[in-house]
Amino acid sequence: MALAFEPWDPEFRILRPMKINSCSVKFYLELTKVRHDGHAIFCRIIIDRKKAEFKLPFNCFSSDWDDVSAQPKSKSPDGLIKIGEIARIQSIINNALNDANRAGKSISSKEIKELITGEGVRSYTLITLGEEVIRNYEKNKQAPIHRQKIKNTMEYVRLYLEQERKLDLRIEAVNLQFLKNFEAFLKVVRVGRYNKNLSINTIGKHMSRLRTVCKYATDSEIISKNIFSGYRIPQVRVRRKSLTLEEFQRLRDLDLSQFPEKDRVRDAFIFCCYTGVRFADSQEVIKRSSIRYDITLKIHFLTFVQDKNKQNVGLPIHVPMLPQAMAIVEKYEKCNFREIEDRILPPSTNQHTNRILKLLAEDAQIDPGKLLTFHLSRHTCAQLQYEAEILERTTGAWLGQFSNSITSVYQNDYEKTLAKAAIKFEAYLNS
Repeated sequence: MALAFEPWDPEFRILRPMKINSCSVKFYLELTKVRHDGHAIFCRIIIDRKKAEFKLPFNCFSSDWDDVSAQPKSKSPDGLIKIGEIARIQSIINNALNDANRAGKSISSKEIKELITGEGVRSYTLITLGEEVIRNYEKNKQAPIHRQKIKNTMEYVRLYLEQERKLDLRIEAVNLQFLKNFEAFLKVVRVGRYNKNLSINTIGKHMSRLRTVCKYATDSEIISKNIFSGYRIPQVRVRRKSLTLEEFQRLRDLDLSQFPEKDRVRDAFIFCCYTGVRFADSQEVIKRSSIRYDITLKIHFLTFVQDKNKQNVGLPIHVPMLPQAMAIVEKYEKCNFREIEDRILPPSTNQHTNRILKLLAEDAQIDPGKLLTFHLSRHTCAQLQYEAEILERTTGAWLGQFSNSITSVYQNDYEKTLAKAAIKFEAYLNS
């Protein structure tokens, strides 16, 4: 709605916005009925000849009512408290009108009544709040993987509330004790084909997603308190395994000319050891056209926006392409998937790739304690760069990570680097 203005004011030399909402407010006694504590006090709001009325939460005898000031007399029982409440209501009305007039918007008497009485304000349970958060993710087409994980967490919440017979638990009633009880429930619940307990870090991820739901309630002013204040999400720092340099070299140098399926999976895995690219990005995001040659630096770069960060960051990363990685790209130059879809690697599913990798792990004599999955290539890239004494910040940029604390999780096998440091340190001390 356009903002209307009054004529030029010569005294202030400004344009004054016209009052769009003209309102009258009246507090009065309902004299037709009387109770043991007096008559009911009503507030009547009229805007554009449309009125809305509501009853105040206290009564007053007619002998204690001042008709001139339209409020209880100050010396009547609880008179000052009742006067203060009336003043508070009047202040809410004035603020609502002023805000609407400044914005050039109309407001109805019914809207002001609902603002004061709380009518029309939706009441949320923890379950319905979670459903609204998920709907917002779907509406904005935002982070589908994270949305599905929130759905999984809310299924555990529902399971716990059913057990406690509290499916209608209001979001206002969620407190620190509830969080502790829910965490204890996650520690004993058994899931999956093998009927196993959740790990501590998995429980921590579920609690983190529940915090996302509760933060939505705070940000939307559904509640005013921070539910997770004083709660510490459980987490155990673990060493992420990766291939050693020797294991990487054995896998890279396998002769798989007689096994084309294994050869394609091995090439994809080794390519991502060189580049640190995630499986989803290697299959769906990066293309042959994403590679450019920098004449000044005389090196190829792979430039793309990671699918995981597309919604909240959206910044492109630039990955240097080693000659060995470029050789893998050029190996498939004449394949159909390259000519039709511009894919950089042979198409495959994550499940099929991991199944083939288990066979390759036996062929390359990789430590049986290491579960060779495709994501291990990303950890291997980070770990081998650490052993090559490349700065952590540089590795983070290479992997497209915007925090060194994330990169450090990928670099945990310190023994070899510490051994090198011991030799350097000993040589320095004996010099």
